[in-house]
Formats: sequence, structure tokens, C-alpha cells
Amino acid sequence: MVSRRTYAGRAVGVVLKHAAGAGQRLNDHFKGTYLQGAAADAGWCSYFRPLPAALPATSKRVIAALSANYLAHRFDLLGSGWVRVRHGMVCRGVEGWRYEGGPAVEPDREGRWLQGRINRSNLAESQRIWKMVDASYVPIDWQRDFKSGYRWAEDTWYLDIRYGHKPGVDIKVPWELARMQHLPRLALAYALAKNEVQGLASANRYVSEFRNQVLDFIATNPPRFGVNWRSAMEVAIRAANWAVAADLFRASGAKFDEAFEDILARSLYEHGLHIECNLEWDPEVRGNHYLANVAGLLFIAAYLPRTPKTDAWLAFAVRELVNEADFQFAPDGTHREASTAYHCLTAEMMAYATGLVLALPGHKRQALAEYDHRQMPSRPPLVPAPVQLYPSGRGGQLTPFPGWYFQRLERMGEFVAHITKPDGRVPQVGDNDSGRFLRFDASFSELKVGQARARYDNLAGYDELPDDASYWDEDHLDHRGLLAAMGALFARADLLSAAGEGCLEAEIMRGLLGGAGTVPSWRQRNTAARGAEAVSVGAEDQLHAPRKELDAFGGARCYEIVTGPAGGDLRDGLACYGYPDFGLYVLRSKRLYLAIRCGGFGLVGNGGHAHHDQLSIELSLDGRNLIVDPGTYLYSALPHRRNEYRHEHAHFAPHPQRHQAQGTGPGLFQMRDRAVARCLYFGPRGFAGCHRAFGPAVYRVIEIEPSAIRITDRVERGDRLRHLTPAWGWRCGWRESPRQSPGYGIVARDADSITA
Repeated sequence: MVSRRTYAGRAVGVVLKHAAGAGQRLNDHFKGTYLQGAAADAGWCSYFRPLPAALPATSKRVIAALSANYLAHRFDLLGSGWVRVRHGMVCRGVEGWRYEGGPAVEPDREGRWLQGRINRSNLAESQRIWKMVDASYVPIDWQRDFKSGYRWAEDTWYLDIRYGHKPGVDIKVPWELARMQHLPRLALAYALAKNEVQGLASANRYVSEFRNQVLDFIATNPPRFGVNWRSAMEVAIRAANWAVAADLFRASGAKFDEAFEDILARSLYEHGLHIECNLEWDPEVRGNHYLANVAGLLFIAAYLPRTPKTDAWLAFAVRELVNEADFQFAPDGTHREASTAYHCLTAEMMAYATGLVLALPGHKRQALAEYDHRQMPSRPPLVPAPVQLYPSGRGGQLTPFPGWYFQRLERMGEFVAHITKPDGRVPQVGDNDSGRFLRFDASFSELKVGQARARYDNLAGYDELPDDASYWDEDHLDHRGLLAAMGALFARADLLSAAGEGCLEAEIMRGLLGGAGTVPSWRQRNTAARGAEAVSVGAEDQLHAPRKELDAFGGARCYEIVTGPAGGDLRDGLACYGYPDFGLYVLRSKRLYLAIRCGGFGLVGNGGHAHHDQLSIELSLDGRNLIVDPGTYLYSALPHRRNEYRHEHAHFAPHPQRHQAQGTGPGLFQMRDRAVARCLYFGPRGFAGCHRAFGPAVYRVIEIEPSAIRITDRVERGDRLRHLTPAWGWRCGWRESPRQSPGYGIVARDADSITA
């Protein structure tokens, strides 16, 4: 838990920040926030190589279809459905909450339409940038929650932006769009068009669209004004995607005009300054937000030419990348926020950030020894000593990463491989906001619009496209692209195999590493290491110890899933993967997949992304999902729905009738760990565990037999357990569970349609 001293320090920090913020607010309103003059001399660094022409046909088709939507400014984010985002659009609303977001605009070449939108001190520069946009381009409304219709204002100073203050309004929607993670896909479409792949627009169309969208954003989102500067994490992810997209365009032969290059470089520099001044660091409680800050600074500093400031950013980011690998990830490679989705997000940041550092050219690597620490006056401070270098095992090359770092990074990928279900999806433990760092070739399936509307509740009233039009549906639980990137980074054939054939991320990572080569695999060097593939607790006969203890309790609940002998023994080829630091245990064989949640809430016991899900399970038999976690759905847009999905009744887990789970804090991202969950046995015969989230001890024993799975639940002190009624045929879970949310903002009408 967070100490009193830390709370006191935070209070003082808040007072000082508000005092400094008042002065900064006035200065920004009267003097403007765009930097005057170019931020750096010309000379971008390049890292990615051109993609091979022989990409899988599926990838080509998906990239062509998605890029066509992006050219039309149509996006499907956080359950919105594919909608064209523009000024004056009418939005469907969220569960009955709908807002009017202002009239349409008539953009003119001189930028007069920006008057009254952009604050006076930034208007002239905003108009100058807008003049560089093609006359036929229609601007995107970057300030709008295009689900509820609510709109923030371009002239509101970033720390004055409010959110969570109106029902149905979700600040994550404009944030997700402004991450601009679709731009690298436009670059991939450009590469395919250059190779004359069918079904694409002209190659130059993608170049001009990239240029126009970036200029549109910069002109209508002056630094430190509007909703898209509120979170440093969002600023960092946007900057990384801009830099990577521009690099991929250049790698395939695209040329940008000098004026655009100058504006883009200056804006990336402004992004870096903003991240530096708004680091989401805390001495005790920090997670994916701060890691994104670090990764964003790294990408900015790696791409921009060397200056005293960018040298300091680079050294700071490399140092903090190593520090956060130790602070945020346990020795077994699992992330400490108790969420499988956030583990995948942070592991992705770590993988691509590591690949970028390994690919740094000599003059950039020299900056790690020559930087001026005074250029980075931040918390945590940048130390003055040169960044220490270590042997990497790659032909004698030195890297800033010690051996344990690569071992931990490799284990991050192994965790994803071990928990991935037979259908390619990860189980949902804790929160899932569908976050990614760089989106390349995600998992999509092609539906008709009518099919999509029949599948998802959140598409009620959707009429953007006709029923017989194609609808590209993203599977937000499929993280096999991360496995492909990790497999390419470490030359791990097993991870590449788990990712499946033709994952584009493997080629992306190989292109990033280029001549740097792969990292020698710790697992392959140490073949005796078993890692998580072991019985984590006790010997086999200990499974019966908790059963004897349970005999003294009343109110037992028993569930038995019988499969029949036709498919063979459930235990044939059984592997046990125990991750006690995370609190997840997986049993898997040719026929069986069983994941059991039993462990801490993460974030030093504060559980910002945890759920009341102790001893809950996800179960698949013969590739058929029988029990799945309902997911997350929404955060601040509808607090009661947020609490519904993280409530104990939402999970297939034992809980007493007369007690509620303890520890939920007053905020939407607080859940103090009072469960004291313990794994009593985990091994080839099953699992046994207990916790005290409700006060009295609750026990669950799971026994794996040749053709059956037996689950026994009990609670102490004579209380009775609420009966869970698994609807095995419906494949979702139990009567009291909310409908499954397989991604943020998404609700399935019938779980059978998305888990088959």
C-alpha cells in the first residue's frame, strides 16, 4: 500500500503543480504555444526497411480495406462502429445518452473557419499550417466523442479539460482517434500500391492523406490546448505513430516537401516537451501510462536529429526503459497491474522500444555517453553518468540492456503464449481497454453490416453503411501479433508458430532490427530452465489437503463438466503454467484449456485495473469456449456499468450470499487488495486455492479427471455460497453475469457468436 509519506509528498506536489499551472495557463493564452522557428536541423533518422512484396494475401486484403475506410475518414474505435468522423456529425449516443456537438463547418483555404475555435495567441500560426492542407481535404473533428456526440473545445487549456462529468461521455474516444494508429497502416497501403497490388488507391493518395491528416491535427490542436493534450500517455503514443508512419513511408520511397517535414519535426519536438513536463511518474504507484511516456520520448529522440534536448530525452528514455522493466514487471515477465490486456499493451511497448534501441545508429548511441543531464529537469531525475553498456551476445555488440532485461522481456512473450487459448484469444483478467501501442496487422474478420448489427448491442441504430456492405470486425482479444514480434526479436520458432502463419508484425520487427540482428534467446541458451512450466505449489497429494479442510464447512457447491471419452484423456499432454506473481494459473492439453485467477490486485495493492474475480475461471474443451470472463465494457462514461463488470457477480467465482467483496475504493480505478488470495495446490491433478475478499475464507478445488472436470466451492463460518448456473450451451457463463464485452465499448448480443 502507498505510505503516508508518499501521500504527503503528493499533496505538496499537487499544490506546487497548481501554482505553476496558473502561471503557465496565462502565458499560453497570451503568448501562444507553437514553438517559434524550427526545433532542429534537417536530418531524420530512419530505422524500418521496406516490407517484402510477398506478404500474405490476407494481410494485403485487410490493409486495402482498412485504408479505404481511413481515406474516407471512417473509423471503428471503442465500439463506435465504422463511422465517418467530421464536424457537425450526428452521433447515435451511448445507452440513451446523446449530445449535440455543434454545426458542420465550411473550411476555406485561408483558415478563416478556425476563428472562434483556436485561441487568439495561436490563431495566426494555426491558419498558416492549415494553408498547407490540400484544398479538397475535409477536416476531421478531433475534439468529439463520436459515440455520444459530446464535444470538447479547441481553445480550452489542457489541464482545464474535464471528463467523467457527464453520463455517456467518454474521453477515451477522441483520445483513441488522436493516437492516429491508423497512419502506419496507410504507409503499408502505400507500399502495397507501389508494388501494384490490386484493390488499392494510387500510391500518392496515401502520401497526401497522411500529410493532410497530420497537418489537420497540428493546425486544430495547438500544443497544450484541447482534449488531445490532456493525457501525456496519449501524446506519447501519437508521437510514436507519427514517427513510425513517416519512416515506413520513406522506406518505401515516399518523398515529403520540406515545409511539411519542418512542421512535423517541430510538432514532434513539442510533443516531447509536453511529455517531459507531464510525466505520469510516481515513486510507488505507476504503470502503463508512465511506460508509454518513456516509449514516446524514446521514439521522438531516436527519430529527431541530435540536439542537447533530444540527447537528454534519449538517455532518459533508455535508462527508464530498464528501470521500468524491473519495476513494472515481475521476474517471471508478468506485468504488475493484474490485467492480461494491459500486460499485452506494456509488453508491446517494451518489445518495439527495445528493437528501436538496438537499431540506433552510431551517432545516436554516442549520445548515451555525451548527454547533458541538466536538459532534463524532471522527476525522476536524469543522472549525469554515461549510460552503462553490456555485452549482448550479438557479435560482441554492446547494448544498454543487462542480461536480466532480455530474459524478462522474453518471458513477457512466453506469458502471452502460455495464456493464449486455442481460438487465439487471451483470457480477460482485469480491465481491457483494447489498447495497443503500434497497430499493424491486427486480427480482422469480414462480416456484412447486418451481421455485425445482429452480433453487437453497441451497434443498435447503426446506419452509416447499408446492411450488405462489408464490415471489418477487429478481434481485440487476439494478441498473436505481439507473439510474432517477440518471436522475430528473439528468433523463437515456438513463438512464431504460436502466432500463426503470415503475421505481419514478424516482418515489421525484422525490418526494424535490420543489420542489428536478433537477440540471443535466454530460453534456448538455458535449455534446463523450465520457468513457469512447472508445478508451482506442493506435491500432487496436497490437492486432497484442502478437500479435508473443506469437510468442516457447510454450504458446498459442486459443478461437474463431463466430456465423454471419445476425444481421449483430458490429461494427455497436460502442461502446467503457473504465474503466482500475476495470479494466473493455466492448465492446457490437447483437449483442455483452463485458466484460474488467484493472486494480487496489482499496483502495490491499489488494484486500479483489477476486478473482484478471485478464483474465477475461463474454460475451453475441444476448442469450444464454455466459460469466459465478461470483460470490462466502459470506464468513466457509465460508472454503474464499470462497477457492474468488475463486481464479483460478473465472474464465475465462488462468493457468499451474505457478504460483498471488500476493498472497492471511492474512485473508478481503486480496488484495495484485501483478498489475500493463496494457491494451495497447482499441478497435473488440478488446482486448489482460497481467498478472503468477503471476510470469511472461500475455497475452490478443481480436479482434472480423464473425461471430467469437477469444481467444488465452500465458505467458512456457516455461510452459504451463491449458486452459479453455468449455461454451458450458451458459452458465456452464468445467469448473473452481464453480457460479454470482448473489447472496450463492445457488448455482444449472443456470446456464442464471438466465442465459437
